[in-house]
Amino acid sequence: MGEEHTKVPLTPSGFTASTSRRGRGRTRLLIALAVVIVLLAASGAGYLWKVRSDNRAQDRAATAAAEAYLSSWQSLASSGDTATSATDRAAGTGTAAPSAAPASAGPSAAPTAAQEQGRAGVTAVTAPGSIGVDQLVASMVDARTRLNVTGARVVPGALERTGSTATVGYSASLTLAGFPEPYSYDGVLHLARQGKDWKVQARPDAIHPALTAPGLRLDRTTSTGKRGQLVDVNGQPLSGDAELAGNLVGQVAPLSGLQRVHDAVLAPQGGTVAVRNERNETVNTLRSYPMTDGKDVETTLDLKVQRAGEAAMATASKPAGALVAVDVRTGGVLALVNHPLNGYGRAINGRYPPGSTFKIVTATAALLAGKDANTPLDCTQTVAVGGRTFANAENEEFGVIPLREAFAHSCNTAFIRLEGSLPDSALEQAAKLYGFDGSRPLPIASVGGSFPTPKDAVESASDALGQGKVNASPLQMASVAAAVASGTWHQPFVSGSAPRSNPLPAAVVPTLRDFMRLVVTEGTAASVAFPGEVHGKTGTAEYKDGNPPPTHGWFVGYRGDVAFAVIVEDGGFGAQSAAPIAAHFLQNLDTTP
Repeated sequence: MGEEHTKVPLTPSGFTASTSRRGRGRTRLLIALAVVIVLLAASGAGYLWKVRSDNRAQDRAATAAAEAYLSSWQSLASSGDTATSATDRAAGTGTAAPSAAPASAGPSAAPTAAQEQGRAGVTAVTAPGSIGVDQLVASMVDARTRLNVTGARVVPGALERTGSTATVGYSASLTLAGFPEPYSYDGVLHLARQGKDWKVQARPDAIHPALTAPGLRLDRTTSTGKRGQLVDVNGQPLSGDAELAGNLVGQVAPLSGLQRVHDAVLAPQGGTVAVRNERNETVNTLRSYPMTDGKDVETTLDLKVQRAGEAAMATASKPAGALVAVDVRTGGVLALVNHPLNGYGRAINGRYPPGSTFKIVTATAALLAGKDANTPLDCTQTVAVGGRTFANAENEEFGVIPLREAFAHSCNTAFIRLEGSLPDSALEQAAKLYGFDGSRPLPIASVGGSFPTPKDAVESASDALGQGKVNASPLQMASVAAAVASGTWHQPFVSGSAPRSNPLPAAVVPTLRDFMRLVVTEGTAASVAFPGEVHGKTGTAEYKDGNPPPTHGWFVGYRGDVAFAVIVEDGGFGAQSAAPIAAHFLQNLDTTP
């Protein structure tokens, strides 16, 4: 037999496969080495990813700090409401009577809420640099004031970071009062990392790149042009009337009254933006604007009507009072007269109970609820509501009379019964038609009318008579009379047009007009010699307790296109104190050149 051999298959290369332990060990080693290489590569990639991630996080944090700074600076740099100020009352040295407390002066020269938030925001993301943080904020406020900035827009640019320091570019655009175009410029913020946070460095050039050192500041030169004037409907300067100059027009330095409201138009335009040093020397002129004169602003005031009102108030039997006249077609104010002249601004800032002049509103509520001129009402001497007794003036008693006569004779007890028969909130809704919502009517410190929701039957009864918590200024009550004359309540205004208007339901207007005419021909004002066809309503308003309680005298009404309101403090019956002044006013209108 021949020798047998075992055949071993060849590998594709022609070599035989090794089956030794030594071969298998090399294979395992190669596999392990490959795993190590893969792990090392993964670790390196993870490290690089972490580095990139950390860099991106730092970039985001630095950018966020810069954006927060710029946003806060923008809020801090904007001047906010320039329409009113704490000096807007401009009421001379007059003082208010206790019954005519002044209204809030409205927004003041103090920082606005947005500016305070801006100040806090800048402080939160800023660290001391070449100057302190407080000094930086003070410089921002100083720049806003000196440049007269009315608006600001600041846009961040790109971030450039090297380690723990960075810069962010920005573009600023400042709207400056009296300049025809915004002042725009580019700048750079410098930031540094402090612990985990990024902070903007407090430096002068963080406000403007031209502020290269402490002690420099932004400033402006004003135009050499002439300031415009506030004029009446005939183009006559209001400054020629001392009463209007003191209680409406206001001052230029400091800005107040209508001078402040319309400063952007009145002020001469143009000038320069400059950099000045501590010696007030101009070291750099950044931009020049053409200089032009300011423009006149026409108001609704009519000096002829104003003079007629002033002469009429001079006949008042008491030392304090006011007269307001408005155009019934628009609500534009024609005259504002305070007595004494140049004293406290009672005409627009006085808060008084309107007394029976408010029965115009109560009658409106009744007519809207379906009552009519012939609705019978019992006019007894007294009426009790919720444990309180209400009485008529001088204990008058007319028995059962129609609503038109109750209005003409101003019967309190009849109107209390009338209000008690109305749906809940009917009187409140009627008051809102005439603007009794507590809002400020003029863009300077002023009072409108207020009608708080009554809490019980006693308050409702008082409100129906214009007592209780109801209050109004002479300006407001003139607008009520004008509403009946025109059929639409217009918010009073002194320039432009009425900010808002409320049409009265057409069905009630003719009846209200008849009621007010009856007051003059047969009612409480029948003894007053009015010139022409006058419609009106007397009022006697209690303003504090007493036996008898002291009262203010009112008369509101209209003739033709002129509506008016007259109040005499401590004047007693309106028919005796205020109505004669209204008659003098109308007579003066007929004779004043």
